[in-house]
Amino acid sequence: MFELTSLQHLAVLLRKQESRVRGRAFVALGSCFRRSTRRAVSRKVLSGGIIAIGAALAAGVALASGPADNVDVSIRPGDDFYGYANSLWLKSARLPDSASSLDSSAMLRTQNAARVRALIDDAVKAASAQGRPVAPDIRKIADYYTGRLDSAGIETRGLAPISHDLAAIAAIGGRRALATFLGHSLRLDDGTNQQTESLWGVWVHQGFHDPHHYAAHVVQGGLGLSDKDDYLDGAPERAAHRALYQAHVANMLRLAGFDRPEARAARVLDLETAIARTHASRADTDDVFKTDNEWRRGDFVSKAPGVDWPAYFAAAEIGPTTHFVVWQPRAVIGSARLVAGQPLDAWKDYLAFHLIAHYAAVLPRALGDEGRAFEARLAGAPTPAAPDPAPQALAATQDVFGDAIGRLYVARYFPPSSKAAVTVMVGNIRTAWNTHLTDLRWMAPATKQKAQAKLAALRIGLGYPERWTDYAPLTVVRGDAFGNFRRAEAFAYQRAVARLSRPVDPGEWPAGLYPHLVGAILDVSPNSIEFAAGLFQPPYFDPGGDAAANYGSAGAGLAHEIGHSFDELGNVYDAQGRLGLWWTADDLAHYRAVTAPFVTQLDGCCPTADACSHGKQILGESALDVAGLTVAHDAYLLSLHGRPDVIKNGLTGDQRFFIAFAQRWRKVQTEAAARRQIATDTHAPPPCRGNLVRNVAAWTDAFGVGAGDRLYLKPEERVLVW
Repeated sequence: MFELTSLQHLAVLLRKQESRVRGRAFVALGSCFRRSTRRAVSRKVLSGGIIAIGAALAAGVALASGPADNVDVSIRPGDDFYGYANSLWLKSARLPDSASSLDSSAMLRTQNAARVRALIDDAVKAASAQGRPVAPDIRKIADYYTGRLDSAGIETRGLAPISHDLAAIAAIGGRRALATFLGHSLRLDDGTNQQTESLWGVWVHQGFHDPHHYAAHVVQGGLGLSDKDDYLDGAPERAAHRALYQAHVANMLRLAGFDRPEARAARVLDLETAIARTHASRADTDDVFKTDNEWRRGDFVSKAPGVDWPAYFAAAEIGPTTHFVVWQPRAVIGSARLVAGQPLDAWKDYLAFHLIAHYAAVLPRALGDEGRAFEARLAGAPTPAAPDPAPQALAATQDVFGDAIGRLYVARYFPPSSKAAVTVMVGNIRTAWNTHLTDLRWMAPATKQKAQAKLAALRIGLGYPERWTDYAPLTVVRGDAFGNFRRAEAFAYQRAVARLSRPVDPGEWPAGLYPHLVGAILDVSPNSIEFAAGLFQPPYFDPGGDAAANYGSAGAGLAHEIGHSFDELGNVYDAQGRLGLWWTADDLAHYRAVTAPFVTQLDGCCPTADACSHGKQILGESALDVAGLTVAHDAYLLSLHGRPDVIKNGLTGDQRFFIAFAQRWRKVQTEAAARRQIATDTHAPPPCRGNLVRNVAAWTDAFGVGAGDRLYLKPEERVLVW
C-alpha cells in the first residue's frame, strides 16, 4: 500500500524480503510498503529517475484520476477486476527510456521532486533579493545549494580542504593516535543495516529492552565494496570486482597526489579483506536475536582488546555512561585485533583513501569522475557522461535541510485541512482494526489483548513532525561547499549523540523522513509509524475528494501497515517496542493453518502463462493486503455514520472504494521486471494484488459477482486472516 523502511529490525520477516532492517521499514505509497533503504529511495527520487519519469508525465500519462476514470467496461469485474479498473490506463502508459517500470508512486515522486526544486529555486531568489529580510533557514538552504553548484570554486580550492586531515593521517605514529583518528571519523548509521562507511558505525536509537533510554547501536562497516563476499568469494566475477576496486583505489590516490599508488592500493585491499573476514554473515545480521548484545564501555576494553577505547570514545564524543547494543560482536572484536596488529602504513593508506572518497563530491571533479567510472566498470556499463550538477546539489541540500524544505512544502501543499481529513480517516481505521482484533478467532484471547494494547499504544504521525529541526547551530558559508558539507555532518552527528544523555522522546519524528517524501517509516521499536505529507495527495488521497476512493486507496495502505504491528513482524516487539516474541506457539500454529488455503489461492495467480506467483513468498503481505482492504472498508462505513453514500458517475460508494483499491496497484513494466518481481518480491504482482478483492463479500455484492465469474469464490473459500 505504501512503501516502508523499518529501522531497527524487522528481522524475522524481513529476512525474507531482500531488505535487511533493524526496526524500521521505509514506505513509498503505491506498493504496500516495499522494504528498502531510506537513503537510496530519497536519493533515487532526486536524481536519475526524475527526467525519465518526467518524460512519461509529459507524454500524457494520467497521474491523478477518480475511480470512474479508466474503467474498461469491456472487461467483466468478476473475471478480471484489475483489468477492469486499469486496462485503459495500462494501454495508454508508456515506459520512459531506460526505465523498467512506471507506477503512480514513481510519478508522485517526480512531481514532488519538481516541487522541491521550485522551493529551493524560490529560496535562492529570496536570498539574492536586495533589501529584503530573509529567514535564516531560507538563506542557509540557498547558500548550501549554490555552494554545491559552484564547480569553479571547488576546482580552484583543489585538495586544500582535506590537506589538514591528510597531514593528520600521515602523522599517526602509534596505536593511540590511530584509535583517536578512527574515533574522529566515526559515521552515523541510519539503522537500515546497509554498509557503514567507517570501520564501525553508530545508530542512536531506543534500546531493545529499555524503551525509555537511547542506546548506541554499533554496527560493522569499513568496506569499500558492498559485502564481505566481494572480498572472500573465489568466484571469477568477484575476483574481477576486487581487481577493479584495487585499480580504483590506486586511481583515487594518484589523483590526490600520492606516490606509489598501486602499492598503497594493494595494502588497502589487503586490509579490507582482513576486515571482511571479521564481519558477521548477512543471515546472522538479519537475525535480531543474534544482534541483541548489550555492552557497556568497559566491555569494549575487556572483550575487544587492541584499540585504545578511552581515546576512541573521547574522540567520538560518546560519554562514559552510554549503553551500547553491539550488533556484530565478532566484527568489533576482530577489527580491534586488526587495529593492534595491521601495519600503521596500511591503516594510513586506508584512511587516506576513504577520506578522499567520502568528500569526492566537494573536491576536484576528476575524483568524482573516477568514482562514477568505477561504478560503471563494476556494473559492466559504459562510462557515464558528466552528470547534471543541479540534481546532485538538490539531493545534497535535501540531505542536510530536508526538514526545513519539508516545512516549506507543508506550508504550500499540505494545509491544516488536509491533515485534519487524514486524522479523521486514521481514527476510523484504528477503531475498525480494534474490532477486527476482537473478532479474531485463531488468536488466543490473551494474545489478542496484547495485540489490542499494541494498537492502542501505536503512535501514528501524520504529515510532518510536531517539532521542526532547529538549524540555528549550523553555520553555512556561501561559496564553501566543502566546509558546509563537513559542518553539516558534524551538526547531524552532534544532534544524534546528544540524544544519548536524554530520555527517549515519544513524539520524535524519524530522521530522514522529510514531509515532502512519498513515504513513511514503520518503527516497530519504538511502536510508531509516521506517514509523510507527500503521500497524501491524488491519486491516493484527495482531502476534498471522494471518501470512498480515499479509503479504498490511502486507507487500505494505512490499514495494511498498521497491521504489521501485530502480525509475524510485529510479534517480535511489544507495545513499548521491547524485543520479545508475544505470540504463543499455538497462535503461530493456528495462523499457519488459517493461511494454508491462502497459499494455494496465491499460487494460482499467474500474470503470464508461464509465470505464477509464489504463495509462501507473498503470504504475509497478501494477508495484510486483504486485511487492509477489509479494515479500510469498515472504516469507510464508519465515516458515513450510517448514511448511504451517493452515486457518482454511475458508481456506488462501495464500487468506487474497490475500484480505487485496484487502481492503486496499476503498474506498467518490462517483462524482465515483471518476472524479477515474481521471483523476488514479497508482495503479489499487481494483477494478483488488485484481484485479492475476490476474498471480500462486500466486493462480490457491489459488483454482482456470481458463480459464472472467474474470480468468484464461495464464502467458505474466501480467506480473511485478520
